[in-house]
Amino acid sequence: MTRIAYLRTSSDSQSIEAQKHVLVGYFAKVFIVEGVCAGVVAAQRNGIAEMLAYVRVGDSVHVAAIDRLGRDAIDVQQTVHSLGEKGVSVEVQGLGVI
Repeated sequence: MTRIAYLRTSSDSQSIEAQKHVLVGYFAKVFIVEGVCAGVVAAQRNGIAEMLAYVRVGDSVHVAAIDRLGRDAIDVQQTVHSLGEKGVSVEVQGLGVI
């Protein structure tokens, strides 16, 4: 099992520092997407597309907040579903494992 962190900002004025602070711990792989990607579904964003290609059965993806996994509720749901189909769990800080 690989512990994977995914950190994302939505604009150039945001920082990933708060997400780094929340996701303290050891991660074998970290995917970071910084900058503007408004209007682009998660699966088409470079960092998350790379992560979706990288994950394997038994891995767990950790995020600081559920909204980091997509641009809206439907996109987040599709991302979580895609990870689940691959046998990957999602752990959201403060919510637990999905």
